[in-house]
Amino acid sequence: MQDERGPGPLTGIAGIIKGVWYMFIQGFKPKVTKQVPEEKLEYGHRTTGRVFLNMDACIGCTLCEQICPNGTIRMMTWAYQKSPEFEKKYPNKRQIYPSVDVAICTHCNLCEEICPTGAITLEAEVEEWHMRRENTRYTPPMLNKKENELWGENR
Repeated sequence: MQDERGPGPLTGIAGIIKGVWYMFIQGFKPKVTKQVPEEKLEYGHRTTGRVFLNMDACIGCTLCEQICPNGTIRMMTWAYQKSPEFEKKYPNKRQIYPSVDVAICTHCNLCEEICPTGAITLEAEVEEWHMRRENTRYTPPMLNKKENELWGENR
């Protein structure tokens, strides 16, 4: 006949000892946490970073705003004088350009894929932090500059 009593007290103690031993061993392994922003993270070559905009090629079609899944891109009126060659090839009669909130961008590449003129690109520049919330909404001219051009090394 089988014993139907169930596990004894030694089974529970063995599990506790195993857990304590595991935590003890983990304490001696090297740390993998990076102290951002002091230490820069390394990203793979396929990383899509921040949205960049070529204002000369933008025609103000609003397709990027329409396809953005979380409302990161909003069109805004911006007075920008294109060179005559670009104005003839890529006219933006309403003078509207995309602005992007880089803090909530999911880097899905949909805006880059739908842009008919290639004005929007996602480049592998990744900034891990912003000091103030108002720094995250980038206006059209800001989208054409690198992070260190906008804010310098220290913010």
